[in-house]
Order: sequence, then C-alpha cells, then structure tokens
Amino acid sequence: MIFIGRPGSAPTVDARIAGYREAIADAQMSLEPGVCRIEPDDRARVRETLRRLRPQGAVCANDFTAARLLKTLTDPGVSVPAKIRMAGIDDVKYASLLSVPLTTIHQPCEAMGAIAVSTMLERLRQPGLPARDILLNFHLVVRDSCGYRKNN
Repeated sequence: MIFIGRPGSAPTVDARIAGYREAIADAQMSLEPGVCRIEPDDRARVRETLRRLRPQGAVCANDFTAARLLKTLTDPGVSVPAKIRMAGIDDVKYASLLSVPLTTIHQPCEAMGAIAVSTMLERLRQPGLPARDILLNFHLVVRDSCGYRKNN
C-alpha cells in the first residue's frame, strides 16, 4: 500500500499522510506504509515507483491526484482495480464519472464552510482566542476503484 501526493502540496496533505500511517498502524497491517511525493502523470516515475514498491493499492492525497494517476495507469493498460486498487480523498463531483469510478472519502464541504465562517466571526468578536483544530466527520464512498463488488 502506498500514499501518493504531489511534491509541494498543501499542508493538509501532510496531515493526510499522518492519518494514512496511523490507520495502517491501527489496523495492525504487516506492511510498510510507503509515501511517495510524485507527479501522478509522470509515467516514468509512476512506473518506477510501482516496480520498486510493488503496492497492491494506492491512497491518493486527493481525487484530482487519483484521477491523474488513474489515467497514467490505464493508458498503457494497467488495470484498476485488477492490478492496483485506488482510493482518493474529497469526493469531487466527477469521482463517480471516471473511467473507473473512484472510491473516496467524502468531505462535508458545506459544514466545513459554515464552521469556518462561524469560527472567523467568533475570532473577530474575541481576537485573543487561541488557535484550535476543528475536526469533522467524514464517510467512505465505495466505488469500483478499490476492487469491492456489491452482490446484486
């Protein structure tokens, strides 16, 4: 299993990498959680990474990275999910429309926006408030790219 993020990505990608490593540790999986900072449409680097690490799956930093990686893999004939399984993070509107519909983590964007505005207004009223982290729930959207097939 590998995590793929682009070089120079937003700081939130570092938090996602930490969560990826924590999830593997919590699941007590006997694998090394590889992290790769590569451009997902760099065929040579992707091919080299897959050859060297031989992952069964890839978690991408976001759905855009996953979509680009999916194209890089499927253009030369690497079958997703038969050869490598994939998941993204965001649940962008086009995730279900990709050539292989993408399994992804759905982010509650509306709630994120509402809490951001509320927190900003609170900070304006009380400028001395300390910085804080706000965590929101998410849910997994299972589609074809992870290799899971629903029984009809």
